[in-house]
Amino acid sequence: MVVSHKVTPDEEVLGKAYDRRVAARLLQRAMPYRGKMIFTAFLMALTAGADLALPYLFGLGIDVVDPGSPRAFFGTTGTEALNWLLLALGFVIVVRFFTFYGQVYFTSQIGQAIVYSLRSTLFRHLQRLGIRHVDKRGVGSTMSRVQNDVSVINELFTEGLIGVIGDFIIVFGIIGIMLYTNWQLALLAFSVMPIMAVTMVIWRRYAISAYRATRLTMARVNANLAESIAGVRVVQAFSREDENMDRFDGVNHDNLEANLWAARLGAVLFPIVQLVEALATALVLYVGGRLILGGAAFTIGELFMFAAYISRFYEPVRELSQRYNTMQAAMVAGERIFELEDVEPEITDSPDAIELPEVQGTVEFDNVHFGYEDTPVLRGINIKANPGDSIALVGETGAGKSSIISLLARFYDVWDGSIRIDGYDIRDVTQQSLRKQLGIVLQDTFLFTGSIRENIKYGRMDATDEEIEEAARAVGAHQFIEQLPYGYDTEVNERGITLSVGQRQLVSFARALLADPRIVVLDEATSSVDTETELVIQNALRTILKGRTAFMIAHRLSTVREATKVIVIDQGEIVEEGTHDELIEKRGHYYLLYTMQYQSQGEAAD
Repeated sequence: MVVSHKVTPDEEVLGKAYDRRVAARLLQRAMPYRGKMIFTAFLMALTAGADLALPYLFGLGIDVVDPGSPRAFFGTTGTEALNWLLLALGFVIVVRFFTFYGQVYFTSQIGQAIVYSLRSTLFRHLQRLGIRHVDKRGVGSTMSRVQNDVSVINELFTEGLIGVIGDFIIVFGIIGIMLYTNWQLALLAFSVMPIMAVTMVIWRRYAISAYRATRLTMARVNANLAESIAGVRVVQAFSREDENMDRFDGVNHDNLEANLWAARLGAVLFPIVQLVEALATALVLYVGGRLILGGAAFTIGELFMFAAYISRFYEPVRELSQRYNTMQAAMVAGERIFELEDVEPEITDSPDAIELPEVQGTVEFDNVHFGYEDTPVLRGINIKANPGDSIALVGETGAGKSSIISLLARFYDVWDGSIRIDGYDIRDVTQQSLRKQLGIVLQDTFLFTGSIRENIKYGRMDATDEEIEEAARAVGAHQFIEQLPYGYDTEVNERGITLSVGQRQLVSFARALLADPRIVVLDEATSSVDTETELVIQNALRTILKGRTAFMIAHRLSTVREATKVIVIDQGEIVEEGTHDELIEKRGHYYLLYTMQYQSQGEAAD
């Protein structure tokens, strides 16, 4: 039975066993290589011709040496005919060697080229998709489509489509030769084919579900692996290794059962094919032998040729069933790949979008409303920031602070209202020109695999070593970088795991500042650093943020006190705004937050 499991949104059943739309799109990807595909098909035809010639020549060779009724070859008999026959066999074998080599080489080349193209296209597409889609689908499932499903498409083009051509040439060639040699005996050999046809119809019905299950359960394994590896520190911190192992065993077992079910289907099909082949061979040998013994115009060599052709006939039949497996898996993989490829980017540039010119830094939120899915998060947000202003956003967790800065960077679009920079609605300018003028430092600092130097200049690849070092000095990162084994060329490994949290944040500050943005966005950027590191950052920010507009989600008292304006967010609405001192004197919502949350920080700092 087919393994069942809870279907996630990413694993919903897609399409049919054979989808013409998917097949057409896959063939369209192969069109740039149609010249090589045609040449490969020609090589396959030559290989198939050689395969068809070999049994015929072997059968002829038996009759040439038969003392009872020797046959002629090229108008010769006896030893001379045998010599010509040897030369013909040698020529056919050499032709088959080179044509088979060529078809294997070119099919591999075509398959790898298509895989390269598909993965590049998917990667470019993923870079443009909205954050909401990535959050919803998950990293593991997305990686499964880009890696595993694309690899299945490689198998389709290297072993599937083009191979079918050779198989059909051999099948129809054998049918033609057998009918030409002795049509009565040929029909007798084909009389067992209905058994094969019925078997294939029944087998195909179950194979559809089995191969879909293998793809979907594999996606779940990859998703679980990606999540568990990324969160391994949390797992170990809470001693959840055994529970995580049990959870992985569950999804891994589902994948095992799905693959075993598919294997059982294959194990049933192939013995039936061999049984039908043996039955057809037995019929031919019995009836053909009777014909020879009865003095009919039928030779021992022709009987051998018939038996050899029957064996060769069912070989491509077996391969066709295996190629059907490959094509079925490719249909499922193609469905998943194109489902991802067809997802439209949530945030796109309008057709008449313009390049945002260099800005001064005036930012306006004009009656902004926003939410996720159908849930409102922000209601009527109005903020005005002039160049050089530092806006501190404070409020309870879930109040909507991160949503405000996400909208400013246009990771999402507002439901209603507008956000303007220097009078330009950010929906009317290109995303690239907008984000080039933003310097963003997030709470969850992300560093890429590579050196510290490469990470700092990530937003400005043409920066000189002197400019990189100057940016690091400005945020206080130079001192700890110089103490590393290779200085700025020290590798930070994946996600910068070799650095402390504070060091990673200092590097991200240097990265943002090197880009020389007019607007700086700090999403709780100092929440995870110690007091000494925070003082280094604050001293740097006083100089660097001068003349720049800054939006800061503030969990540190020092950040709030440095701000020119504090905006208090509660349940998606602005409830208070003013300077720190003004809001303290007001003794309202901010005062309550301050006494509960910030006062202890102030005492610790003092």
